[in-house]
Amino acid sequence: MKIKKLCFLLFFLPCLVLKSEPNGMVKIITTNDTDFFMDINPITYKDFKIYVEEGGEKNAYWKYSSYNIDNQPVSGISWYHAIDYCNWRSFNEGLDPAYIKSDSFDYYGYEKWIFKPKSNGYRLPTKDQFIYAAKSGKDFRIYPWGNFFKDSLANYDTDKGDKNSKWWRLAPVNSQFKNDWGLNGMTGNIWHWCNDNFNIYNENIKRTKALFGGSWGSIDSNDLMINHLSHSSPNNYNYDIGFRCILPVGKLENRKLENAKPTYDFYKKPKLYDLNINNEFKKISFINRLEIYLSDNYPKCINFISKIDQQEIISPKEMSETIIRVSNDFKINPLFLCSIMISESGFGTVSFPRWWNNPMAYHWQNKLMVNGLPVYEDLPGKRNRKFKTLNDAFEAFCKGIRREVYFNASKKNLYDFHMIYVGYKAKEWMYTISRVFMDVNSEIFNPNYPSKECGNIIYLDWKEITSTSK
Repeated sequence: MKIKKLCFLLFFLPCLVLKSEPNGMVKIITTNDTDFFMDINPITYKDFKIYVEEGGEKNAYWKYSSYNIDNQPVSGISWYHAIDYCNWRSFNEGLDPAYIKSDSFDYYGYEKWIFKPKSNGYRLPTKDQFIYAAKSGKDFRIYPWGNFFKDSLANYDTDKGDKNSKWWRLAPVNSQFKNDWGLNGMTGNIWHWCNDNFNIYNENIKRTKALFGGSWGSIDSNDLMINHLSHSSPNNYNYDIGFRCILPVGKLENRKLENAKPTYDFYKKPKLYDLNINNEFKKISFINRLEIYLSDNYPKCINFISKIDQQEIISPKEMSETIIRVSNDFKINPLFLCSIMISESGFGTVSFPRWWNNPMAYHWQNKLMVNGLPVYEDLPGKRNRKFKTLNDAFEAFCKGIRREVYFNASKKNLYDFHMIYVGYKAKEWMYTISRVFMDVNSEIFNPNYPSKECGNIIYLDWKEITSTSK
């Protein structure tokens, strides 16, 4: 009898704990009886490692020691990947997952997931929940600590990428400001994925999800205002986008551990050549597609929000025009130039090269490029070569990528090419390149396709040059 009682208590003990306060969360009391629990910290690598160990997919920057630190927040994760973490967490605690797959596809061809508001499972916060929690319920608070900005309380890019600053890239979650309700880092360090479609706030954009909080890549303290909204496509990921979970308070008694499946079906990012591409997207002109893509995913590109050297602020459309014009002049595929910018510095949203007016990190990493550099000169003691305009930077890149060492490397596949260009195996670099080609132009370009002569995709005059050299 005692053994039966002990087994009964062990089985229901998690339920008793959840009824009071889930581990690592605080209760947010609202004024309309919609109380919820929220994670004290953004999901950290320590949290995420349990998910990965059980079968979950790794985030984009898993192998990098400067990112993968236990008490730093996970970044490099899409909205779809974040909600899978929520579902897995619900599954493990006998709660009804808040998201299910649908039979429809988003603007870029990725499977949509449907939110079930009546479920009792973990989910991402709504815009209103995030703002209310960040303000500790105080209506007129601008930042989590008050109405005046203090750069010592939140990690953002105060020193233009200087490694001597207090924080460099991601910061430990417990080093960020803890608000009146005990929540760490509600602004700064990472942008937070939220549950809302961005079109709730801007009816002209129907393709993206809301982001709040600012990040280590933010150049302006206004990004860290609690109410400040950004956005990105749900399939996108970046160096500075992470998340935290919430849980509704009123339904925790409806746990169904006895009905749980024996294993959890983890989300896996789709193979890009299997995407269901939106026909409307394919019909519009290339320059418009590129503009839409950049607008959807990189609204915080430094060139869209700040003047640097002689480069004035430009729009996504003007950026697209510049990329296409310079690329065509040098017979380089404009999507290759664009994808390099995205893979290296999140299209100028993070990292250091952007401050030298060069959104491609191809010079400060050149010590790894043992087979040759894509630029033609070096400046001793500098992390990067300084360009006065984007046009200058793009021209330098295009000239460099036409060097014989890269042209010869492109006679093989993308994997072999990237081993010369990057200098080491970088899966996320190749996947990012592949994703941009597919998302913007429905074009397959991955490590093994084409199996040889990937230069046919990189160089616009590939056939002309190869026929001449034979």
